[in-house]
Order: sequence, then structure tokens, then C-alpha cells
Amino acid sequence: MLADAYGMSVRVWLIACAVLAGALFAGGAAAAPIQFYVASESYYRLDVPAGTMSVTVDAEVRAAAAGELTQVPLWAMPSARNVAVRSDGADLTVKTEALSDTAGLPTLVAVTLARPIKNGFTAKLTMTYDVPAQTSDLVRVQPGSIEALFVSQGAGSFVFIDVPKDGDNYFEPGCLRAAAQPGSVKDAGLVRWVCGDATLIALNTDNPSVLEKCAALDDKCRQRLVNGPFSAFAQSLTDPSLRGVIEDQVQLQRGPVKLSLKYFRTDQAWAEKQFAIARTALPRLEEAYNFPYPRDTLVMRESRFIGLVGAAGIAFPDLGEVLITSGNSIDEEVTVHELAHQWAGSNLETSWLWEGLAEWGLRTLAAGLNVTPRDWHWQSFGYSDPLATWWNGSAVTEPYYWYGKAGAFWFEYEKAIGGREKMRQVLGQLDDDPKRLPVGGRWFMDAGERVSGANLDALFAKWVWADTASSLLSERRAAHDLVATLAARATQMGFSGIPPEIQANLDAWAFPGVAAQVKTANDVLDDYLGVVALADEAGLPQSNGVIDAWPVRRLSEVAALVEDQRQAIVSITGAVRQLASEAPGSPALRQLDDARGRYAQADYPAAKRLASGSTTTAFNAVAAGKILAVAREQKASFKPSFLERVGLLFSDPSGDLDRAEKAYAEGDPTSALRLARSAVDQWEGASGRGLMYLAALAGAMCALTLGTWWLLRRLDPERATPRRRAAAAGHALGSPDERRGSWRDWENTP
Repeated sequence: MLADAYGMSVRVWLIACAVLAGALFAGGAAAAPIQFYVASESYYRLDVPAGTMSVTVDAEVRAAAAGELTQVPLWAMPSARNVAVRSDGADLTVKTEALSDTAGLPTLVAVTLARPIKNGFTAKLTMTYDVPAQTSDLVRVQPGSIEALFVSQGAGSFVFIDVPKDGDNYFEPGCLRAAAQPGSVKDAGLVRWVCGDATLIALNTDNPSVLEKCAALDDKCRQRLVNGPFSAFAQSLTDPSLRGVIEDQVQLQRGPVKLSLKYFRTDQAWAEKQFAIARTALPRLEEAYNFPYPRDTLVMRESRFIGLVGAAGIAFPDLGEVLITSGNSIDEEVTVHELAHQWAGSNLETSWLWEGLAEWGLRTLAAGLNVTPRDWHWQSFGYSDPLATWWNGSAVTEPYYWYGKAGAFWFEYEKAIGGREKMRQVLGQLDDDPKRLPVGGRWFMDAGERVSGANLDALFAKWVWADTASSLLSERRAAHDLVATLAARATQMGFSGIPPEIQANLDAWAFPGVAAQVKTANDVLDDYLGVVALADEAGLPQSNGVIDAWPVRRLSEVAALVEDQRQAIVSITGAVRQLASEAPGSPALRQLDDARGRYAQADYPAAKRLASGSTTTAFNAVAAGKILAVAREQKASFKPSFLERVGLLFSDPSGDLDRAEKAYAEGDPTSALRLARSAVDQWEGASGRGLMYLAALAGAMCALTLGTWWLLRRLDPERATPRRRAAAAGHALGSPDERRGSWRDWENTP
């Protein structure tokens, strides 16, 4: 949330509430404030069409001091009616004190406990009351419209607000749509929102896990700060006649963007003027900041609330929303300033950056929009606190000093880097890498020097950082000078940029290691010069592998690439010497040409492999010719015997020879050599293989015979059931059963 000092603060009302809280509930007794802790849930049901609301507060109070706690103060909305408090089913005695209904201050409810509680003990209370129609500075309740600061019980509170589902509803960023929607709420046509710790929720709009936990009522999301009885702000309208809306499509770089202004009907003239300025300013702001607006919509809302927290405008860049007030002499200025935050917002680290750059955007466009920004007269205060100490060490709280100085700085910055176009170049880099966001003053110092070449040490030392930063700036300058010298040398050699690990240290302002990195980088450049000399001597074409790797790969990787290139050159030059006697167009020379092509493409490992292989190819060509001659002779003289015929049963030496001849003719001596050798080996080893095949066949037959014998023995009944045989003459079989006997007797059967 970016809150701007575009109005006078009226927080004195909130302070008055806190001051009065200790005494009024006790009837003005001069006693020390009662010390207790409270955890509470306040449930607001808004009847917007009727202009009323009903409230239920569940509070658990724990005594936290010596003695007994007999009374407890609770807060209620202004003009609270029908106030009742119960505990354990019994009505308690209450006394109400309206601090100021006309100002919209809450009602103080003093509750007398049925039984006093001691330190560490608790009491559970339920308070109910009604809120009628009313109009004040803090609360506006009328038929068709409710706009209010909603009361909580301070730290430890959740506030639930049930609003019409079909109403025009707005909640501050400290509120979320509740994850659980009770049936009674949905049946009534309402939707429930929960408001807790505004700081936690508003600062995590881009963190879904935190928002999900808070919407599910994680206790860590309860109101934390003891900041009085206020917890949330919301608007809900159901009467269209009370709310005005102006909408139009504005053509921006991403295409048409829907611009809306929601306002109160009574401020029609004001709204038309603000909308006209906004419609004109948006494309001009996009042009000035030089990067596209990131969303399809932009919603502006008139608010009568934000002035209470000292602001005439608040921008929510993560949501694409802007709150602005009406009726001030600076309304047009505020509108443009808040729209500028859509480019100068959550992408920046701290207030002097986002407020200063929003002021720069406003004042850059002011003349063309017929807007006259105020004079902050910041120098008249006599302060000299540097911008980086705003909310970070400085005791100065004067907003005119900070806003004025922050805006003035960026015009000095623009001048130092060379003017408006250089400024646009710097700002245009803000959306280049979302991972580095938000950026700080260091990034702007580095980016400004990159686009301009200017030395910004004096500018940032004078305006931004305290004197304690002088040593760091000196260290930074020494590192940048070393890198600048390296970059200049690399540029002369045809390189661009610097290695990413050096750039990363410069971006992180981690300067101690830069000197060693620069030395390593220079060593790599020295090695590369030697490699280039070798390449020139060898007559090799240009190869940009190292040049291309320099700005994107680590120094160790670039050094390894230089060595790969050197080895490729050595392999190519060695192959050239060995192939000097080769006939033009030979396979080896063609392979060497392929190696040169891979070298030119910076594929150094492939170039080395092809160059080394080219000499092997030359050797294979000679050897293949000789082996082919042997194979041809072998084929012509081969008269196979029986054993050789058997040995060639599973071979095709003639086919291998034909394939070898074809490969040789096509310039593939390596394949030709392999196939020719295979053919010769098959013919020469045919007899031995034939004998081996026959021996294998004989072994298989023996195994088959033995297996058959073993199987028949397993089938013999005599092995399973021994039989008794009677003595008989000759070979007559015994009983009929015995005639089924052994297979050995089958041939003797009559």
C-alpha cells in the first residue's frame, strides 16, 4: 500500500479514543488502567437498502494484572442502540458512553462482570447492538449506502462484515473474502468478508499462500497493533442513484484498457474532471516510463475515508486500483500522482523511490495536462537528511521535505545521465526481469551508469546515502573501473558485455571478489588470443563460439571452450599435414572439410573427432583396397569341400564382398574395409566352421539319444511297482497282469 501525504492528518481522533479508554468506563475514577488481553470476533450484518446494521461481538477477556478484574471496556459503533452483553447466559450490567456521535467516534461500553476474574483467568462475553442511520466524518449510514470505519476490540480482533452480494462493495486491502461462507449468510443474499491485520494482508497481495491462510482465519492474521478500536473500512451501495460510474476504453501498448471511476453522485462535476485528466494522462505516463501497463483494467474510487489517515490519495499497484478524495485544491495533482504509481509502485523498494518517481512522472506531464503542481519548498526547512534515511533512521517527519527532495532528485538524475531519452532507457528496463523486483537505489545507480557512461558517485553521495556510504562507493568505483577496463579490452577483441558472474557481483554490490574475477577473465582473453593466432596460421574460418559464450556463460565454461577450440585446431592442422598427399576429393579430405565446417559452427568436439577420424579414413582407404583385392582373388579361387560347404551354411561372403565394393565406390573406406575383411574371414575359416558345425550336430544327436533313453526308463512300470514272477520254462509270461510288464519282453510275447 502506497500512502501519500496529499492531505492533512486527522489522526487526533484516533489518539483521543485511546487516551479516553482508560477512564470513562469507570465513571472517571482516578485509577490505573485495567490491564487485560482480549481476543474477539465482531460480526456486522449490513442491511444496506434500509440503511442499518446489526452487530454481534464475541470476546474472550483474560485478566493480566494483580488483583481482580471487575469491569471490562468494549467498543461499539457510534450511535449504538439496544446494547446488551451476556455471559454464561446471564445479562450483565453495562454503561455506555458516546465519545462523539457527530464526529463518528466509537461508543465505549463499560461491562460489569458477574464474577470478578483473577490474573490468568478468562471471561467470555457476547455483546449485541444495532446501528441506525447516521452521517458523520467517520461513518455514513443511509438507505442504499453504508460507508464506515468499522470498530474492533483492538489487538487480537477479527472483524466480519456481511454485505449484499449484488451490491457495489469495496473493502480496504486489509480485508479478504472469507474462505468459509455460512449458510445463513448465503441464504440472506449476503457475502462475508473478514478484516484482520491490515499491514500483513496489504503487504502480501502477491503472496497467495498468506492470503489463503488469512481468508481461512489463521490466528496470525488477527489485528496486531494496539491502534485503538478501528480495524477496517468498507463501502457498500445498493442504490444506483447514490453511486456514479464513468467508464471508457483507453488505448495503451497492451491494447484497450478499461478505465473506471466510481464516485458519489453529488460529486458529478468533480468526477468528470478527474476522469478526463486520467484518460489523457495514462498513455502519456506509459510513454514516459517506457514500459507497458500490466493489466486490462484500472479502477479509481472516490473515498471519504483516506483523508482520515493523512492521505488525499492511495494507490494499490498490485491491484490496479486508486483511491482519491474530492474537494481539495490539489485533486488533479493527486490523480496524476496516484496513476503514476501504477508504474512507480511495488516494483521499487522504498518510499523515496516510489514517491520520487511518481513525482517525476507528475511533473514531467503537468504542463501538457494543464496541472500546476504545488511547490514543496523543501529546501526552506533547512534539513539535509539523505533520501535513503526516510523512514530509515532520520528523525525528520515533514512530508513536504521528503516529497519535494525525492521528486527533485530524479530530475537531477535525469540530467546527470544525459537527458529524457536516457531516463526512458533506464525506466524501460524495470520490467525486463520480474525476478529481480523490487529494485533499489543501487540498481538505478548501476543502470544510469550503464546507459550513459557517466560517473554517478557524487550525485548519490550528495542526495541519497549518508557519509558512511563513502567507503562502499569507493570500493564500488574501483570494481567498476576494473570491469570497465576489461570490457574495453574485450570489445576490441570482438566481444560484447562481461561474464555473468562478474555482472552478478556488480549488481549485488559484492565487490571484494571482482578483482580476482577480472584477472581470471583477462587470462581467458590471453588464452583466446593464442587460439586465434593458431586458427589464423591454419587458415581456418571465423568461429564465434567463445565470443558468443562470453556474456552468458561462467568463466570456467568459457575457459573450457577456449581449450576445446585449441584442441580442434591442433587436430585439424595435424590432419592437414598427414593428408597432404591425398588426392583431391578423397573421402579423408571430405571428412576434413566436414571438420572445418563444424569448427566454423563452434562445435569443437565434433570438429576434433572428424579431423582425427580423417587420417584413419585415409589409412582405411589404402587397407580397404588391398583387402578387396585379396577377397576378389579368394572368391575366384574358392572351390568348397564338404566341410567348407557346411561352414558357409550361415554366411554370405559373396554378399559382404559386393557390399564392400559398393561402400568403397561410395567413398566409405571404413565400411568397405570391415565388409571385405568379413568376406575373407568367412572363406578362410569355412573348413574349421564346418567341422565345428558337424561336431555340434553330433553332440546334439548324442544328447537326443541319451535323453530318449532316460525318458523311456522313466516310463518303465517295473521301476514304479516291483513284480514277483513264477518260475517257468522258456520265456512264457506269467499272469495276464504280468503281460503288461516290461518293454524288454514285448518282442517275446506270443
